[in-house]
Amino acid sequence: MKEDLSRSNILENSCPPITFEEALAAQHLLVDVRSAAEFKEGTMPGAVNVPLFDEDERSVIGTIYKHGGQDKAITQGFSYVEEKIGELLGAFEPYRQKTLSVFCARGGMRSKSIVNLLLQSGYKVQQIVGGYKKYRHDVLTFLESYEPKLIVLHGLTGTGKTRIIQALDSSIDLEELARHRSSLFGGLDREPSCQRTFESQLVNIAGSLGQEPYFVEGESRKIGRVFIPKPFAMAMKSAVLVNITCSLETRIERIVEDYPVEGAKKRGEILKILLSMKQNMGTAKVEEMCDLFNSNHLHDLVRILLVDYYDKRYARSMSEYVFDLEVSSESIADVAERLTAFRTTLL
Repeated sequence: MKEDLSRSNILENSCPPITFEEALAAQHLLVDVRSAAEFKEGTMPGAVNVPLFDEDERSVIGTIYKHGGQDKAITQGFSYVEEKIGELLGAFEPYRQKTLSVFCARGGMRSKSIVNLLLQSGYKVQQIVGGYKKYRHDVLTFLESYEPKLIVLHGLTGTGKTRIIQALDSSIDLEELARHRSSLFGGLDREPSCQRTFESQLVNIAGSLGQEPYFVEGESRKIGRVFIPKPFAMAMKSAVLVNITCSLETRIERIVEDYPVEGAKKRGEILKILLSMKQNMGTAKVEEMCDLFNSNHLHDLVRILLVDYYDKRYARSMSEYVFDLEVSSESIADVAERLTAFRTTLL
């Protein structure tokens, strides 16, 4: 195995190159061999993480590279890999039957060494040119000028805007990309996306859509932890606007369905959010809502939240909007059909 890890085999042998776009089009499995921390900060869409080094090892190698030079850093890296070569190859074993495209930060030594090692072990594998750094540059370049024609769905909380987006073709579900429902309770049961992941997924979705315009839900610039890119946000402001309406009872029922209350942990999180609303709604009203929640009178609780909080905020934010169309969403299927026909008139 030490022979396999020689510098000539690992670093001097050329790797079969491939671009991210080519790998995506060929439906290769993308493998990110950066550390788990780097992977969490952002990666290519659909990539799996098989780290060559952990954070401590990467830090040591970086320090050696800075003060001792490349050769010493490579030697230290080899020593780490030699100690866990079996574990490393074992991590790739579930993917043996797939064609792999491997990348690291810059398409450098980490991905090159893994690709050459896997080639020697009988894998079909290539190295993505430029690594994550090039991919990230391409994402930002695309988003700097991405201002598609849009149809933006607005409406009171609970009118089913997200359900409608999910029922439509040619739509972008921004809340799903952000992993947040864009409300006080929007982060429940979800791990919100980081900015880089959100942007990568937006670019990925954009590449799969056909002719403009696309449907999106009306959002503020910030959704959970992420910000909508400025050009896209500007496109939303100049879009065709649709107002979605339905009865208060339907809205209440949908909210109760969309936010199931299960488990002590979630109940504790909901109570914490309710208590945080005292400044906006007053102590007496919040205590009333907490009592309703604790006694499982959820429909009554949601009614108060909608009428006394969300609807008032919405009325202020939407007071100057002029809508091109108003449709009822009592039936999601019917409104999706009508919006599809409306879009056709705009093509």
